[in-house]
Amino acid sequence: MTGLQTQLSKRSLGLIGVVLLFLLLLMFVVYKQMPLNTRLSEQSDQIASLRNQADVLSKKAAESSSADAEYSDASVQQALPLSDNTEQMLLDLKSVSQATGVALLNATFSASDSNQLQSVLGGEQTPYASVGELKTAVAIEGTYDRLLQWVGALQKLPRLVSVDNFAIAKPSAADMGKAMTLNVNFTAYFDPSYRNLVDEELLPYKK
Repeated sequence: MTGLQTQLSKRSLGLIGVVLLFLLLLMFVVYKQMPLNTRLSEQSDQIASLRNQADVLSKKAAESSSADAEYSDASVQQALPLSDNTEQMLLDLKSVSQATGVALLNATFSASDSNQLQSVLGGEQTPYASVGELKTAVAIEGTYDRLLQWVGALQKLPRLVSVDNFAIAKPSAADMGKAMTLNVNFTAYFDPSYRNLVDEELLPYKK
């Protein structure tokens, strides 16, 4: 193996490590939140959404750790970008809304270079200090079934996200086809610590 091949191999392993380690941590966070949300909420669909999120993260972790997993700078940055990349998040929200037939009424973003994972995991310090959070609040409008499809599609985005909360009450059979509004709060993550492992930052618009 040449020196260049060795460097590329080390870089690939570094990229895999960045995503996989945080993915496993995030999966643990979701599983730990699930019993609490199950106790506090009688909304079976919200509980099902948490379980779906845990399942999605489990599948992503399995794919990431498989021997034949192929990683590129782009795929890593899609999952855990170098910056908050709010522009791409907004494009993703619009895409999810269009695909599920849901109206995106508004979206607000608040980025932080730190994270609050320790509040779920316990302890005084976060176990992944380099990871920042993009707190996102959206209001969407659609029928009950389409709103649930929207939440499911959000969880399946390439970017690692954790749905913090949403409250939706199942309507009566007569009102199932009527539009309703849903507020969803979720957290997307980013990590600038692996910047030296990629050639350039992946952004939707060139600066």
